[in-house]
Amino acid sequence: MPAFGAVLDADARQALIRHIRSLGRNAIRPTARMQAPNIQVDPARLRNAGQESDTFLMWGRNYASHSFSPLNQIDRSNVKNLVPVWSFQTGVPDGLGGTPLFVDGVIYLTTAWNHVFAIDARTGTELWHHKRRLPEKLSFCCGPLNRGVAIVNQTVYMTTLDAHLVALDARTGRVRWDVAIGSVEENQNAKHPPLIIGEKVIVGIAGGDSPTRGFIDAYHAETGKRLWRFHTIPTEGEKGFETWSGESYKIGGGATWLGGSYDPELNLIYWGVGNPYPDFDTAARKGDNLYTDSVVALDADTGKLKWHYQFTPHDVWDWDGVNELVLIDLNWQGRNVKALVHADRNGHFYALDRTNGKFLYAKPFVRVTWAKGFDSNGRPIIDPAAIPTYEGVNVCPGAAGGKEWMPMSYSPVEHLVYLPVIENCATFFNYGLQEQARKLPPGPSGFFYHANKAYGKVIAIQPDTGEKVWEVKTRTPMGGGMLATGGGLVFTGDAEGNFTAYDARSGALLWSYQTGSGIRAAPIAYRLDGKQYIAIASGMGGAVGGYTGAGAPWMKDYRSGGTLYVFSLFEPGASTKFHGGAR
Repeated sequence: MPAFGAVLDADARQALIRHIRSLGRNAIRPTARMQAPNIQVDPARLRNAGQESDTFLMWGRNYASHSFSPLNQIDRSNVKNLVPVWSFQTGVPDGLGGTPLFVDGVIYLTTAWNHVFAIDARTGTELWHHKRRLPEKLSFCCGPLNRGVAIVNQTVYMTTLDAHLVALDARTGRVRWDVAIGSVEENQNAKHPPLIIGEKVIVGIAGGDSPTRGFIDAYHAETGKRLWRFHTIPTEGEKGFETWSGESYKIGGGATWLGGSYDPELNLIYWGVGNPYPDFDTAARKGDNLYTDSVVALDADTGKLKWHYQFTPHDVWDWDGVNELVLIDLNWQGRNVKALVHADRNGHFYALDRTNGKFLYAKPFVRVTWAKGFDSNGRPIIDPAAIPTYEGVNVCPGAAGGKEWMPMSYSPVEHLVYLPVIENCATFFNYGLQEQARKLPPGPSGFFYHANKAYGKVIAIQPDTGEKVWEVKTRTPMGGGMLATGGGLVFTGDAEGNFTAYDARSGALLWSYQTGSGIRAAPIAYRLDGKQYIAIASGMGGAVGGYTGAGAPWMKDYRSGGTLYVFSLFEPGASTKFHGGAR
């Protein structure tokens, strides 16, 4: 901070002092580290997180990743009276993409470049701020954002851009331990919220768009000791190794860059696995390339694979398979099934039996041209005309997929699933091993989007059948995640900065607020002192599916910082606190 005495004259200094005094004694906050309240989130609280109506204890709010809050004080009849009550400016560039946590009066928020803030949820006051010292050498794709933290006991856990897992004291932000989970030299990083199961911290790894080999790890919550590792690409002698040609398995991708769900009764972890590497060269890695573009079900105690299902065998369109895995019970053909539903980037909405991985159905929710359907075992019937070529082929959806990583939500009240959708197509090219052997002139390997052709949708799906119940078209591809509530509402944000509430039953737009910057995160709901609040992190800090290069004048503040907005119902005479926390 500059020395004001050196730049302000006497009259200006006195005016500044009078202004600060007029704000009240709480306007000047100490810059020294403060303490959060005595937080205690034991494993039992996490197991029952869905039944704690006031809190938001993990990324999807419960182990089933429902992104649903039962709070109903804000509902269809009064959401029009929702107003911002305070905001917190992070002052960190490159935007916000994380889902905050709300725990016992404190909000934990992450930003790009591995900052963590603990914020007083009543006032928006910063309690503490942890900034990781990152090395000069990093290896990451698609922006430096972080998608959130996890908490158990009195410790907050964050994965980092230099492929570490860090444990922070929940009261002070001080580092308790710090372990490497991957290696920058092996093109690895991490951005996702960990999954806490008992005393285990479960994490994945990012970097699958470069030569690497993905995995899922478990670490001891108290000590940081690694307990087990599951490699997403089998090695010699392991089942699935035959699905890779030559030595392609050694650097075949298979990153696990989002996060997982958990069924305590089955003791199974469900985790999505990303694309194979190289992305578009079909000759470089012949075969199905297990377990890329798959969901894997792992024993939580040992990390052993129980079953898998592959959404896109031999992916040559960079669709990944990491999108969230939502655990719900379905009425499938007259019987109750413990199911898993998933909206894949390949454009299909899936339902699987989560006890054994059996395929139930897959239904397109956007325009799909790469597959002609599915066989009886749930394997897609791929159209050969959709395989990328030297000359280029048009395929729908494009590389952004029909839905990116922003979470969908499930309302057990309405028994509907709500998706943030991208309608897009792209032209895919392959200048790979075969093309080089033919001595063709160098050409592109990748894709380009069809400029000004993409748009978005908010869709409600009946999960028993996979059929759409309603849909609302949005001008721009959907960039924010979803939150359904017990008040019959669905909250989400878009790339233009609009934070909106829809009727969960009909899709009618009931309320909207312009935040000033594109929204890339998911909302949360919480209750404090008997009053319900809705919070959203705004600040794009990155493209939606790479649309920055495809005619996207709608995307605001690409390199903006971020602001956390907190809303509640208007009360006459109440004050708002837009002091924020910017430095």
